[in-house]
Amino acid sequence: MKSFRLCSLTIFVETNQTTTKHNIPLEDGLIINKENANDQWLIEGLIQGDFFEFFSNLKATNEPMVVEATITSKENPPASFAAKVRDIKFIGKELQLLLDAKRLKRKDTFSEIILRDLIEKGYSGEELLKEFKRIKKERGNELQSMIENDIRDLKLNNIFFE
Repeated sequence: MKSFRLCSLTIFVETNQTTTKHNIPLEDGLIINKENANDQWLIEGLIQGDFFEFFSNLKATNEPMVVEATITSKENPPASFAAKVRDIKFIGKELQLLLDAKRLKRKDTFSEIILRDLIEKGYSGEELLKEFKRIKKERGNELQSMIENDIRDLKLNNIFFE
């Protein structure tokens, strides 16, 4: 197993066919690669107690979510995981959150999706490079669409931790 510092945590969940994004402020965090054949990870975050009800509901319903986790340095691009709440408990006023996670393997990478879209819009040369860098940094509509597809696949194919 290998452990890494968890620098940021963003949770995407679907409610009533609408995907919502939740930036979870971390007091501290750790992510562990279990290095097994199923590519399973354990994500641990020490977060504000205000999130107890939110994560309790996700645990009670066994709801799958997509997690974007920035590992080791805030400068690194986030890694995407399918996740479910394993456990939540208070440690003083803060909440210890444990997520069972599995790396998402996508048919197309985020960069490929952006490039394909920009080429279809007619961008080329320096304009293509400039717009690609801008969109990749902002991680806007393209990311939202990709996340919605991920959540749909998780629910339809029941692929979580088989």
